Parts: sequence; C-alpha cells; structure tokens
Amino acid sequence: MTSEKVEIVKGVYWVGAIDWTLRDFHGLWTPRGGTYNAYLIIDEKITLIDTVAPNFSKELIDRISTIIDPAKIDYLICQHVEPDHSTSYADMLKVAPKAKIITSMRGAEFLEKSYPGVKFPIKIVEDGSSLGLGKRSLTFVQIPMVHWPETMISYMPEEQLVFSNDAFGMQIASPYRYADQIDDWYEPLRAYYSYIVRWNAAAVLKAFKKIEGVPLKIICPSHGPIWRKNIDQITEIYHRWSSSPEKEQAVVVYSTIWKSTKQMAYAIREGIASVGVPADIYNLEEEYLSRAQGAAMEAKAVVVGAMTYNIDPYYPTAAFMPYLKHLRPTSKIGAAFGSYGWGGGATKVLTQQLKDFKFSEVLEPLDVQFRPTEEDLKRCFEYGQEIGRKVKAAFS
Repeated sequence: MTSEKVEIVKGVYWVGAIDWTLRDFHGLWTPRGGTYNAYLIIDEKITLIDTVAPNFSKELIDRISTIIDPAKIDYLICQHVEPDHSTSYADMLKVAPKAKIITSMRGAEFLEKSYPGVKFPIKIVEDGSSLGLGKRSLTFVQIPMVHWPETMISYMPEEQLVFSNDAFGMQIASPYRYADQIDDWYEPLRAYYSYIVRWNAAAVLKAFKKIEGVPLKIICPSHGPIWRKNIDQITEIYHRWSSSPEKEQAVVVYSTIWKSTKQMAYAIREGIASVGVPADIYNLEEEYLSRAQGAAMEAKAVVVGAMTYNIDPYYPTAAFMPYLKHLRPTSKIGAAFGSYGWGGGATKVLTQQLKDFKFSEVLEPLDVQFRPTEEDLKRCFEYGQEIGRKVKAAFS
C-alpha cells in the first residue's frame, strides 16, 4: 500500500498528485477525494504526460525527482488545457528548461490564452501523428469535445497503453493506483461520466470509432485509478453510457420544505416498485446534485418533484434541472409532481422543461394542495404504477 511513484510497465511511471481533501470538483461531489494523474516515460527521450492542479506542483516534481533529474525531461505532453491538467507546466519548465511542450493546434492557442506572459516552447502535432521516444513511441489522437475542443489522447503501441485524458476517469483519492484494487468504483465512474462527459456523448462515440480495433491492455486516465484488467468491460460500459445508457429502472428526485412533496415522492416510488421496476430516490436538499444526475443517466424514467415556491419549483429541484438537461435525455420518460399552498406553478414549469429537454414521453403532472390525504397518496401510488408500466413496456 503506497502513494509513491508506481511503475505501470517498465519505464512508465505514475507520478501524479493525490488530493485527500477534495470534496467538490467543479460541482461534482467527491466524498472520497481526488487525483491528478501525470505519467513519466523513461526512454531515449524523457517524456511527461500531463501535469497537476494548482498547489500540487511540488508533489509532482518531488515524485519525478525520485526517478530522474527533471532537467533531463525532453517533452511535456499537453493533452488538455483545463487548469487541473495544465497549471504546473510553467513550474515544470523551470526545472526542465530544455523541454518542449507537445500539444494540438487548439492546445497551443488555449495555453497561450490561459497563461499570458508565459513563454511556452510549443511543438504542434497533427491528429494521427507519432513521436518517437526511442524504443517506444506515442501516437496522438485528437478527440475534440471529450470534453474540450483541444482534447487529445496519446497511444503507446509498443505497450498497447493509452493515456486517455479525462476519458475513463473518476475522482477518488486512494493509496492504490489500479481500479482492481479499489472497491465500489462504479458509482464514482458513473458520476464523473454523467457530470463531465455525457453532455457530448456523440463526441465520445466519434472517438471510439477513431480507435476502433486498436489493441488495448492498459488505460491511464488523468483522474482516478488506472485500468489494467477487464478492459473490454470498462470500454463497453463507456460505450453504453454514450449510446443507450438507460436500464429498466426509474429515479425519483424531489425537494420540499414541509414534507408534503416527500410523502408524494415515496408513494410514487412505491407505485413504481410495485410493478417490478427498481426506483432510486433522492432528496435534493440532502444530496449533491451530481450524485442524483448519475442515477438519472441510467434510469429510463426520471420523476422530478418540488413544492411550489413563489410560483416556481423549490430551488433545489430548479437547480437540478440543468444537470438533467446535460444528460441529453431524449430517450427517457419524464414526469413531474409536487405540492402547493394557495397557488401552484412548480409542476407546470417542470413539465415544460422536460418537454424542452426532448424527453421521449412526458406524463401529465400530479399536484396536491397542502397536505396529501390518503386519497392523494393513493393517486401518487397509481401515478407511480403508470410510470413503472411505461418503463417495462419500453423494454418488452
């Protein structure tokens, strides 16, 4: 059990940084911390792929220094210019003064605009071009919009290893570097994909086509553990999430002040489950929105609830709706419910949003005034049954 450098294959090392205290990554809930992965290749040309987030440059340089003098580094590969990947290039150039930065044309543009005043010694590489390192080489594949326009990945054919950038990543801080050493990686992977990547799933599918048939033994992402086992399984999961992520299940999300909408939510969930469809439930006041988003990505039916607050949905549910939109939910069933006092409005707003997001089917909303009666809760149960039957019919 170690958090020091790790030799992945002979001469290829993980030298990144671990953030044990990270709890929020651009709005993504990260209860288990996070990692910023960088990889050092020792060959005739010494190469570093990616750097780390602000305040972790020293950790990166210290790890590199246990393997080699950083001044010997020839190439710094910039696959992505978002600050958690690129902030440390300026610091690296101080200790690796002869190094050239290898990046795409858009990468060069973004670096110069992101760090004005820093003189970057840049060499631009084309899509599909290769760089000889000695006994090994790197082939660069541009995968724009997974998840920025300048994004590229680097493939080492001699080891059948890909440095996959944000693809196949997640945020977990661990003393272990491999996914097969970590329990319960599925939900963090799903949360990361749904929050960071899913909004442009079409670009992911294009990227898959570009590397179709390429032999692959190891995937080294920029965040989270390295994949060295069950590669076909992880690529199949990613492909499914990018094409048809829905399973025969539902999710109910809600927010409430006086618990009336909560009672409705649980009655609806019971109705869905009564016809044999699993249904997760999330109180959006207590959960990070990104966690509910991950569940919604795989659900065939998404049921959103909110009390009416000044004619609009109560703010936790209102805040969740953009998360739902970014899932590209065009093959989902949607429904809205909620309680109100002297005047409604929340479910009307939510129903219109579901239609605007182009859900494949949107049910008429269900409203209850003030406290739900036994009859109201029966209606909620039957509403859930209707939703559940539609989910089952979609898979029959």
